[in-house]
Amino acid sequence: MAAPEYTLTADRSRVDRVPYAACALVGLGGLFAGVTGPLVSAFLPPLVQRVLGDHPTTIGFVMAIDNVMLLLLVPLAGAASDQLRARGRGRLPIVLPALVLAAAGMALLPESARAGIAGVIGAMVVLFVGVNVQRSPFQSLVADLVPSRHRSLAGGSVTFQMCVGAIVFLMLGQMLGMQAAYRIAALTVLVIAAAVAFGLREPPASHPGVVESTVPSLVGAARSAVRGDIPGLRAIFLASLLLQLTFQTFTTWYALHGTERFGVRPEDVTTGFIAWAVGGVIGALPAGIIGARIGRRPTMLTGFALMGVVLVALDRVTTLAQATPLVALASAAWTLPMANAYPLFIEPAPPRSRGILAALFLLCIALGGAIGDPLNGSLFGLYGSYRPMFLVMAVYSALAFGVVLLIPRGTGEADTA
Repeated sequence: MAAPEYTLTADRSRVDRVPYAACALVGLGGLFAGVTGPLVSAFLPPLVQRVLGDHPTTIGFVMAIDNVMLLLLVPLAGAASDQLRARGRGRLPIVLPALVLAAAGMALLPESARAGIAGVIGAMVVLFVGVNVQRSPFQSLVADLVPSRHRSLAGGSVTFQMCVGAIVFLMLGQMLGMQAAYRIAALTVLVIAAAVAFGLREPPASHPGVVESTVPSLVGAARSAVRGDIPGLRAIFLASLLLQLTFQTFTTWYALHGTERFGVRPEDVTTGFIAWAVGGVIGALPAGIIGARIGRRPTMLTGFALMGVVLVALDRVTTLAQATPLVALASAAWTLPMANAYPLFIEPAPPRSRGILAALFLLCIALGGAIGDPLNGSLFGLYGSYRPMFLVMAVYSALAFGVVLLIPRGTGEADTA
């Protein structure tokens, strides 16, 4: 009887120890997104326009390359990472080359216009292959490397580093221009790859062997979620979609809303985007700690409720100066569900299928972004103004709050041994 008691105590002590290093290292996936995403959003559309001229439809087709690659590569990479992990090789053989490829794309992109549109598209393909191949394997590492009860903190680390990266590289882009910012970003991505290569040590697969984790597995997982085979999974997906829909509304439409409503220059509205990033930095790590203390579902409910109240308040302010601190507060509230949604989702997933299920989660997030812009554009068109933007976001938050209430208590919560 003594041996089992000793083993149980040892396991519990390992679970209770906060893995700060692992949380910081898996959070580098967020830093990668913060380094690359804002620069691509800020500088790539004007670069394509400069090469093609003012042809919105053609520009739209070129910019859609990222979405096409996401739909193709995220599930394939997730399935491949499951297979490699089952064979004992881990997910890093997919993550590391993808990071290097993304760094090459970031370095090539500023110079690509010299070769015309073919050069720009070629650089985009290199960049977006790297970006999208690493997404689902890197996301899976959060569950592979961090014990269950600390995954909310790991999610907070991802969000924190993403917001820090966004602030730093948006400021570098403004101060140094596109070419210098992209070169620094490429070097930073290589540093991230080195830190991951030398710092992360993947645990062995609990059930080694060949896993038949393929794209049909993704379809089966999606069908299972829609049918509600796993309690709460359908609600978790819908809540994550609404969370992304809220975020997408702000990032896409705030510039137009601010210039119309407050009568300021477009440059002045950028303070709102910086405020959102600062709010994310302030709220991300506390959001992970709160999720570990009171539970993921209650933390998400608190975040959606607080965000809805702040968004209604934002609809009532009259100046940009009044709106800016409230935008930061709304972002801090946004981090509460943001840091806990993926840990809540991945908790019941079998370890051997984490790659394909992480891909399903990412595709759900992408769907929120894909439907958000057309939906909101139609709403603003019917209203004839961008004025109700914050009320629209408040409605999405309220719907998400109601959806999270449908998740059964205890579903997706941490295993505290």
